[in-house]
Order: sequence, then C-alpha cells, then structure tokens
Amino acid sequence: MRRIILTGAESSGKSYLTQHLGEVFKLPYVLEYARTYLEENGPEYDLEQLRKMSRLHLIYQQEKIPTSTPWGIFDTDLINYKIWAEEVFGCCPAEISSGIKQEASHVYLLCKPDLPWEPDPLRENRHDLQRIYQCHLDEIIRLERPYEVVEGRGLERLANAEAALHRLLER
Repeated sequence: MRRIILTGAESSGKSYLTQHLGEVFKLPYVLEYARTYLEENGPEYDLEQLRKMSRLHLIYQQEKIPTSTPWGIFDTDLINYKIWAEEVFGCCPAEISSGIKQEASHVYLLCKPDLPWEPDPLRENRHDLQRIYQCHLDEIIRLERPYEVVEGRGLERLANAEAALHRLLER
C-alpha cells in the first residue's frame, strides 16, 4: 500500500487538501487523529499523552484505511509527531522514531505555510510556521522519501495540489 501524506506546519491547509484530494481522486482519506483526540480530551497534554496519541493515530489510520487498500490519503503521519515532540518537549520518544522507519511506503505533499493564519485553540506555533515547515522538509529529505511541495492560495493551491499528487502517483 502507498500512503499519500499531507504534512507541514499547522494552518497550512492539510486537512482541507486531504479531503479535497480524496474526493477529486476518488481515494479513501483520513483526517488528522490528534485533532480528534485533543478536541475530546482537552488541549493540555504531556509527553506521555503525545506518545499515546501517536499509537492511537496508527490504530485509527489502520481502521479507516486497511493496508490491503492500494492507495490512501492521510492528514499527517509520525513525522508530525516527531517534530511536535521535539518542539514541545525537546526530544522524540523512541517508539515514534522507530515507527517512522516502518512508514517507508509514504510519499508526501508538503504544504507551504503561505496561507493566512487561522486562529484555532489547538494551534501553538503561529510565529514559527516557516521553521516548522523546514523541519518537515528536512526530515522527508533525510528519509529520502518522495515529495512534492504544495503552495499558492485558493484555486491555485488546489490545482497545484492536484498536479503534485498526479506526479506522485506516476512515480
């Protein structure tokens, strides 16, 4: 199974693009698990809860799109949890790092943080979007995984995302 991952800094349109691309390409898609968890349990968390979210994230994705499905579109993967843990707690739990190695079938649509900021009680990094974006890019490059960058606003962003996904599907 190939997993198409929408990733990048917060407020970069990942969730919207995940749903849009799933519908346009008629592929199953899964929205971000961490948002669901934090909306149900409150916005406060510690490192142990972040580890728990990462485990539940994997279970949630597997339940929504089994590995027997050839293609699926996903709003974030464990790279997001790694960067999140490093940013907030200064370290990444070993289970997240080792889990990333198991995600070798992932290809990425990396969303540039070029959209207007949208306030949200779960967002924490309004002023660090470019640096967080760079962290995602560096990690994808370090892992030598295929990726395309998505940028632009409105219909231009949607067209860019669709073209980028076409390129990834052709690889």
